[in-house]
Amino acid sequence: MSVATVDLYQELLQLPGLTVRRDEPMTRHTSFGIGGPADLFVIPEDAAALARLVAYLAGTEIEALYIGNGTNLLVKDGGIRGVVVRIAGALMGIEREGNSLMMSAGESLAAVCHYAAQQGLAGLEFAAGIPGTVGGAIVMNAGANGGEMAKVLDWVEMIDKTGQISCCSREELHFDYRQSQFQYGDSIITKAAVSLRPSAPSAVYQSLYEAVETRCRRQPVSEWSAGCIFKHPPGDYAGRLLEETDGKGMRVGGAMISRKHANFIVNTGNATAADVIELIRQVQDKVEAKFGVRLDTEICICGEDVQ
Repeated sequence: MSVATVDLYQELLQLPGLTVRRDEPMTRHTSFGIGGPADLFVIPEDAAALARLVAYLAGTEIEALYIGNGTNLLVKDGGIRGVVVRIAGALMGIEREGNSLMMSAGESLAAVCHYAAQQGLAGLEFAAGIPGTVGGAIVMNAGANGGEMAKVLDWVEMIDKTGQISCCSREELHFDYRQSQFQYGDSIITKAAVSLRPSAPSAVYQSLYEAVETRCRRQPVSEWSAGCIFKHPPGDYAGRLLEETDGKGMRVGGAMISRKHANFIVNTGNATAADVIELIRQVQDKVEAKFGVRLDTEICICGEDVQ
């Protein structure tokens, strides 16, 4: 840890509404159960504390990574220099306004889906079983079964690097398949709204149940993974290409292509990030050699290799 980071630790302790930890193992904060330590790990208690933190960090040269539940994240074995800010569990809350839901960024998608069904609002059933938070789902434009966040999103509230809060409509945010401007910009999502449609609660719950049941049957939900590893190439499915190249069961160290779904890499218990990255490279090479297609990763890979 650098001298500047040690000094920053002492300074952040003085800001109200923050929990600050040093050398926090990222294995505790990713669904992969993989990752070296973050120099500083910060949890703001609410949006005001987050705004103060963002504005304060803007006056430093320290990099910050903002995460939700770490469900689409691979942290390298050398860990993360600078600051990791965890939104999940801090920015919480769901409210109904007409046929719209206002959701805080740290709220889980599962809770939002349940609340929508309770309220008799349909349109989020595609998200049933998708792990992670509202903010993370928007950043990645998460989706399944023909649905995605961009199709139901109405507006997003965000904090820029100066700590100022603004709001943008869906049309201003330039979503694409598993992409949003939040992956490349300097804004942090704090709240969002989705527009849904009225339906009988029983019908919505049935759709949620069917979506979750299908996900549990087809995907390795009980194992450590980061969800789908690769984006679907145009007009095809990454899982199909991986199956056709006998990808299922391939291993590097403790990382293995799931035998249940070929587009998942699972941590069998002792996988390192280096294992996962090497396995990704090997299966990319196999698919490209057979089909002439280079699969792009869907997960976010961050941090440093072991020095």
